[in-house]
Amino acid sequence: MRPPRLKVNAPRCAALALLLVVVATTARSSRADDPRRVHSFVLGPSPGLASSEWLDAADTSVACTTFPRAPTVTLRLRVPGGIGQAPASDADGNLIIAHGEARISKLDAHGRTLWSQRLESEAATAPLPLADGTILVVTHGADALLFSATGHPTFARPLPLEGSKHRTLAIPTQNGGALVASGTDVLELDRTGQVTRQLQAPAAVAGLAQAGSKLIAITENGIVAEARASGGFELVGSLGGAVPEGGAVRDGKLFAVVDNHKLVSFELAEGRASVLASDSNVTLSGPPLSFANGASALIADGGFLAFHAPSGAEILRVSIAETGRAFDPATRALKPALAIGDLAFGLAATRSGADAIFVSADGKAQRLDDSACLDPFRPTPTPKAVVLACRSGQLFWVTDKAP
Repeated sequence: MRPPRLKVNAPRCAALALLLVVVATTARSSRADDPRRVHSFVLGPSPGLASSEWLDAADTSVACTTFPRAPTVTLRLRVPGGIGQAPASDADGNLIIAHGEARISKLDAHGRTLWSQRLESEAATAPLPLADGTILVVTHGADALLFSATGHPTFARPLPLEGSKHRTLAIPTQNGGALVASGTDVLELDRTGQVTRQLQAPAAVAGLAQAGSKLIAITENGIVAEARASGGFELVGSLGGAVPEGGAVRDGKLFAVVDNHKLVSFELAEGRASVLASDSNVTLSGPPLSFANGASALIADGGFLAFHAPSGAEILRVSIAETGRAFDPATRALKPALAIGDLAFGLAATRSGADAIFVSADGKAQRLDDSACLDPFRPTPTPKAVVLACRSGQLFWVTDKAP
């Protein structure tokens, strides 16, 4: 009898969490778990370059690529049905789009539709590419729907969640499954969408992350809790205020915006919070971008990218807003700005009603003409481009300008 064959995805870059190695065993069964058959499982981090709303399972908002240094829009198109959640992207440069209607589609690097499938109800989270290439979608009807990389529906399972009463969060986990939260309910799913563990957070969850084998929950009132490989959540400590947008985890630390004006670092092992920067006259938006060298970046007052050194000192501020563009009242209730970073400490940012902007590590900013839309999502990295997406269905592929 041959043992099950395990394929393990190695970490794609330093920004990813360490690989979790799991030894799989099979039980006696007459079907999929038949020990006389060879089974293949893929474990490890998701191979997607954007595998959740904040790019990875640690919510760092930093891509495992470098952005174009001479950015230009090389492809524009509009997808029917609009876009309902931040797009995902895989290692091949394909985009996974959850539409504003109950549909999911995959587009290739040239914007061509590879496949499209109806959903039971609209997607409640960004699509999640899992370790084996399967795509998980959690719907507003609290269903977990899984599709193969080629678009074939593989599983559909109801989840014990309260549906649309709370915001739904989801991240891929290193065991090939996912973590899903809604309100105080947190579920761990395996690679088939089966619930393997149900947990209760101490308050409504604002952020989920994985650090090694530990699952981290950040609640809206600033409580930090962690769950090990088995068992429920244990209180680690408090961030000392409201944290409506979660945080980023890197190197044993959690970085978050607290009470809209403080940048806080939290030592997960010690349960200790430290204020890195604070200004009651400035409104900060989170979660922070967390770079590998300990630096971070935030949105300040909705119109600036604020770069902070590991110590918390602000070292650079770049305006996202465009001079001379009239204020649009329709953008008042929308998110002020969204940004992601890259391995070379560059940033790509979008803002409601303004053209997208790319900023290099030396502070040089380049604005992309005619890339503005009313309600943009965070930029989506691919191996050779950054894709800007709008709720209206507009998509802009940004690549390096041809020589």
